[in-house]
Amino acid sequence: MPPTPTAPDPHPIKPAPCLLVIFGASGDLARRKLLPGLYNLAVDGVLPEPFAIAGWGRTGMDDAAFRAMARRGVEEFSRRPVDEAVWARFASRLFFRAGSTDDAASVEALSTGLEDIERTCGLPGNRIFYLAIPPGSVRPAIADLQRAGLARPLADPRYTRIIVEKPIGRDLATAQATNDALAGVFAESQIFRIDHYLGKETVQNLLVFRFANTFFEPIFNQRYIDQVQITVAETNGVGSRAGYYEQAGALRDMVQNHMLQLLTLVAMEPPASFDANRVRDLPIPAPRGQILDREGQPIVTSRTTNAVQIVPSALPPAGAPRLALYRRLGGLLGLSPGRIEALVIRG
Repeated sequence: MPPTPTAPDPHPIKPAPCLLVIFGASGDLARRKLLPGLYNLAVDGVLPEPFAIAGWGRTGMDDAAFRAMARRGVEEFSRRPVDEAVWARFASRLFFRAGSTDDAASVEALSTGLEDIERTCGLPGNRIFYLAIPPGSVRPAIADLQRAGLARPLADPRYTRIIVEKPIGRDLATAQATNDALAGVFAESQIFRIDHYLGKETVQNLLVFRFANTFFEPIFNQRYIDQVQITVAETNGVGSRAGYYEQAGALRDMVQNHMLQLLTLVAMEPPASFDANRVRDLPIPAPRGQILDREGQPIVTSRTTNAVQIVPSALPPAGAPRLALYRRLGGLLGLSPGRIEALVIRG
C-alpha cells in the first residue's frame, strides 16, 4: 500500500537557528519597523527554530520592559492584529541588555550576556548584529565588536553577520570610512547594507511592474513617458527622532537613500538577470546629475520638508526613458503616504 502523501511544507527553506542582536533596540526604528516586522515573520512561521532577539541600547530597560515596548510597537505598527498565542511565544524570545558603544565595560558585559541568552534558548552561537544606530555610532560599534571578540571570521562554523542601516555615513568621506571599517573586520559576504524601504511590497513590485507587465513594459520609454514624479508624504512628524534629525535632516534621511532607490528602480535599464548582485549594481548610473530645489539651486539644506528635482548631467543611454524626475518629502502635509506617478503622452 503506497504511503499517504503529506502536505508540502509552505515554508521549505528556513534559516539556521541564530540570535539577532539589535544595537539601538530602544529607538524609533526598532519600535516602528524591526520588532513589528519580526513579529509578522513569526506569524508567517518563517523564523528559525530556535531563535531569539537581544536588544542593546542606552535605555535602562529589563527584559519585561523591552517586551512591553515591543508589544506597543506591534499593536501600533504591525500589519496584522496581535495573535495572543503567537505573541506569547515571540515575547519569550525577547531580551534586553543596557549598554553603549562608548562604554567598554558594557560591551564586555554584552558578550557575556549573549552567551547566557544562547544557553537559555539552546542556540548554537550563530549571530546577526543589526546596527539600528546613528551613522556616527557605526564605526565605534564595529570596533567594539572586534575588541570584544564578537566579530568572528567567515571561517568560523558559527556564522556572524552584520547589518548596517542607512544612511551610511554623513557624506562621501564618512561613508568611505565606514565601509573601510567594515571591510577591516568582516568579509564582504558577512555585510548587509540595508535600506528598509526596499522591503516594502510596493517597492519590490516595481521591477515586476516594469519588466513583466506586457501592457506597460513596451511603453515605458522616452517616446511615451514625459515625466515621473515620486512623492513621499509622511503622516508622522519628527516625533522622538529630533536628535537624529539634528544630525541628518530630511535630505539625508529620505532623499539620498529611500527616494534615490525608488528613482533607480524606475529609471534603470532591464537587468540581464534578476541575480541580486546584477540588480544591485545596475541602478548605479541612473541618478547621476544635480539635485536642485524649486528655484533650480543645488540643495545644501537639511529642512524637514523638501521638494527637489533631479537634472541629468547627460542624456540617458539609447532606449532608456528620458525622464524629468521629481521628489517631494512632506511632513504632515495631508497628502497620501507615497506614490509614483508617470505622466504618459502620446507618441
